[in-house]
Amino acid sequence: MKIVLTRSMLPGDIQYIKDGLDKEISGQYEFVVPEEFTEDGICSVVCDADILLGPYVTPRIIETAKSLKLIQVPWTGMDTFDFDSVKNCKAQICNTHSNADSVAEIGVTLVLDLLKKVSYHDRKMRNGDWNRNQKPLDLKSKMLNKQTVCILGFGNIGSRVGKMISAFGAKVIAVDDHARTGEVASEVYKNEEIVTALSKSDVVICTLPLTVETRGFINSSIINCMKDGVVFVNISRAAVVDEDSVWESLENGKISAFGSDVWWNAPKRGESQSYPSLKHEFWKKDNVLMSPHRAGFIENALPHLDGAIDNIIALAKGNDLVGVVDISKGY
Repeated sequence: MKIVLTRSMLPGDIQYIKDGLDKEISGQYEFVVPEEFTEDGICSVVCDADILLGPYVTPRIIETAKSLKLIQVPWTGMDTFDFDSVKNCKAQICNTHSNADSVAEIGVTLVLDLLKKVSYHDRKMRNGDWNRNQKPLDLKSKMLNKQTVCILGFGNIGSRVGKMISAFGAKVIAVDDHARTGEVASEVYKNEEIVTALSKSDVVICTLPLTVETRGFINSSIINCMKDGVVFVNISRAAVVDEDSVWESLENGKISAFGSDVWWNAPKRGESQSYPSLKHEFWKKDNVLMSPHRAGFIENALPHLDGAIDNIIALAKGNDLVGVVDISKGY
């Protein structure tokens, strides 16, 4: 079985994949890294490939890969994938959801920190300030088990967030066309009913996939449907949220606290320095909690790659694949 990488990876990431494959199918695969991650470079090695590992596809690559059985994107987001290139492709297309637990934990961490103001008071105490004047934020915190928490998107990540949050005693409601009311979500609303759900919620957590339909979806109109003083957390993609709308809502107090693991101005690959926004100084606000897209970075593991490893093994053994992408939906 021939696996062709279509986007560059760190040597450690490649070794992690090989180590995972070797536990089950050692000697049964060939892992090919093109000399160049261009259309020409990939086409030169892909004619007899069984698997494309990575998000980069073109019509020519698909046409050249005559034996292709699987296109495996080794993470959840499909927003950089060219779906037009695979309209006539017979191979299955999959992404991975194996980092859902780690992303969900970051989401819950952000919510708890914003409600309890832990990071804010940590910063003050490092300067000897016990915040007895209670400015700009006071010492009081909110109880998670008193909150109604609305989760936008109740898939692999959203449902896990809901399960964790419900364990604190919070009321969990969800907005998702495919979710059902159960032990975790006491109320489920269709996408068209989002206004009703938002009007009831003290905390809103966004786990929506980034698609053509969801790009910029969380805008002023949606935010204005939320309760005054809502706590808003984003663990999906930055582009799902309109940057100006969040800033304006923080300025006027509609959003009382905002936390995110994803930002509009991430550093380029191989770099580590950049402010999270080129338009607004979010880092100067005490009611903003910033995380550097780190949900998938776990000690001694690369959870976003585990699902890709499992699917490659499943293909080799003739088992069903998981995370099959619906081309019509884009995720």
